[in-house]
Amino acid sequence: MKKNFETILDKVIRVGLYIRVSTEEQARHGYSIESQKARLTEWSKEHNYNIVDFYIDEGKSARTKLSNRKELLRLLDDVNDEKIDRIVIWRLDRWFRNVADYYRVQDQLEKNNVDWECTDEDYNTTTSNGRLYLNIKLSIAQNESDQTSDRIKFNFENMVKNKRPISGALPPGYMVAGEKQNKRVVKDPNLEQMAIDMFDKYEETISLSATTKYLNETYPFRPIAYECVKKFLKNPIYYGTYRGVTNYCEAYISKERYDNIQSLLLKNHRKNNRSTHIFIFSGLIRCFDCNRKMGGSIACRKHADGNVIKYGTYKCCKHFLDKQCSNNHTINESKLENWLLDNFIKELNNYIIETEKVDEKLAIKNNINKIESLNRRLDRLNDLYIDGKITKEKYDLEYNNIQEKLNIEKQCKDIPKTRDLSKYKTLLNNNKFLDIYNKLKGENKRKFWYKYIDHIIQDKEKGFIVFFK
Repeated sequence: MKKNFETILDKVIRVGLYIRVSTEEQARHGYSIESQKARLTEWSKEHNYNIVDFYIDEGKSARTKLSNRKELLRLLDDVNDEKIDRIVIWRLDRWFRNVADYYRVQDQLEKNNVDWECTDEDYNTTTSNGRLYLNIKLSIAQNESDQTSDRIKFNFENMVKNKRPISGALPPGYMVAGEKQNKRVVKDPNLEQMAIDMFDKYEETISLSATTKYLNETYPFRPIAYECVKKFLKNPIYYGTYRGVTNYCEAYISKERYDNIQSLLLKNHRKNNRSTHIFIFSGLIRCFDCNRKMGGSIACRKHADGNVIKYGTYKCCKHFLDKQCSNNHTINESKLENWLLDNFIKELNNYIIETEKVDEKLAIKNNINKIESLNRRLDRLNDLYIDGKITKEKYDLEYNNIQEKLNIEKQCKDIPKTRDLSKYKTLLNNNKFLDIYNKLKGENKRKFWYKYIDHIIQDKEKGFIVFFK
């Protein structure tokens, strides 16, 4: 009764509508996105909810890892940003079919005082029996998902044995042809020469970058990335074997030639990893054009006296390997390090000042919003009492409850909550910062920058832009 009463007084509940559907479920059971969307919208209107957004994970099965359910992660981000009061789903199996994943997310929801409900199923998590029923339901759903996965795996294995394709994603040089049960993987006449050239060029140059460059220049209509070339060269389908099934399709190369190429790849990999140089900004520098992390490499410079000096640099692999980015600039590691040492304290001090300004504004705004919301609740409470819809006892109880919250918010008005900047301030107050840093070796230098910096972007005008964690 108390929950219903508070719902009357509270502002309109903000809801996030979550939808998940796998391709198989939509085809077999009609769990389409549109049908779920219509049902959730109807439910929200019936309960006078304010719809914040739809969060739709399309083509995601119940077994998909949480990290790959992008819309669910976006929903949780909005939960953490206090944009949502409640999550509405169609049925429990749209939400989770895994007990462990459910409780990982549930813990996050509880920290933010966000609950969830199903439109077509009834769950009660406030009692021990309700939680037991939920666990049983999730365990059954997980078991069904596991059995479905086993059936799909068995079906795929059977299709491969019968030399039928199980996916449309094939490397260059192959395509799916035929109808229904007669579909087969065959050579693609449009990309057949590209596949041949890929192996020929690699054996000629023993260089992945040279092979990638050649393929992109020769076949610009089919751009290919450096890492993809490496993956394709390792794919046994090119000698006719797929998932252990020989003669699965027509081969481009022999098994002996394939084995020789694998030896070259392994040899080249070992050769490239002989450098003992530690790139202290590895993973921190992003390309100003494509925003991809820039890779470290060793460059050489010959002095007038004949000595060769090796030094670390960073460059955009998307340009130098794939030719798909315009950034042809390299960053000298020593120059970047010196720039940071000269400017780090100034940049850090600016970051602290700006962050505190923003946090203070947000804290005051949130505090004002909460006070206004509580005052509106008081107005609604008075209207309910005047209209005779609640008793004097209920009025007094809720009035004292709201007034207590108001007093707390008014006390917090002059104490805005801010992000924890203590580690940055401690560093600023340390006058021996440079002396300590200069005593660090490569690996510890990298740990130092990782502790404070999220990423760095090279800027044509300012030199570098530092983004702190």
